[in-house]
Amino acid sequence: MRIFTKCLCFIFLLILIYLIFSIWAEADKEVDCPRSIPGEELSVDLRNGALRPLKVLDGYYQMRDPKLVEACIDETIVSDEILILGTNPGEIFRGWDGARNLLLGDWNYWGHFYLDWERASLSSVGDAIYFAVNSKVNLDIYHFLIPVRVTGVLVERDGQWYISKMQFINNLNTNYLVFSMVAVVLLILSILLYGGVCLFSKRPAKK
Repeated sequence: MRIFTKCLCFIFLLILIYLIFSIWAEADKEVDCPRSIPGEELSVDLRNGALRPLKVLDGYYQMRDPKLVEACIDETIVSDEILILGTNPGEIFRGWDGARNLLLGDWNYWGHFYLDWERASLSSVGDAIYFAVNSKVNLDIYHFLIPVRVTGVLVERDGQWYISKMQFINNLNTNYLVFSMVAVVLLILSILLYGGVCLFSKRPAKK
């Protein structure tokens, strides 16, 4: 029984290592060669105008200066309409204050974020433009690149385009994450079972 439970621990540990490596390998591949997102062919002037707020936003993210957060919002965002969804479930930001909190949090704690605005996918939807951009964030603490997909809606105000809605999505295969969680649970159960078997086998037999 002890050998069997030890083998279970070893098997689930190998599965977990494989899944973690798969997550890392796919993330690395997506960072180096992101999948192209189909879009619509827009006129040069319209495309350049729609890319303006994304380019400006990326510039502010490179500077990461909290003193410039108000200027960033004024130049890129429709503050009375903005809704931003972050990568975490609780990150829901609305309005000027919400955009400010998101930007300050990203610039102070998230890491170096790079928005690949030049290759953004754009599609017109009525009077608005939908955008999707492959991006990446370099976590400051771990020095690990994570692929991020940014999507949202652009609207025109006074002859210029601004961001009205935006969502940040970790561009990872969630199937690997779910299987990794299952593998962790099974590994813990196997370790507990192995410990119980070892403990029970060491008990002196009753006379």
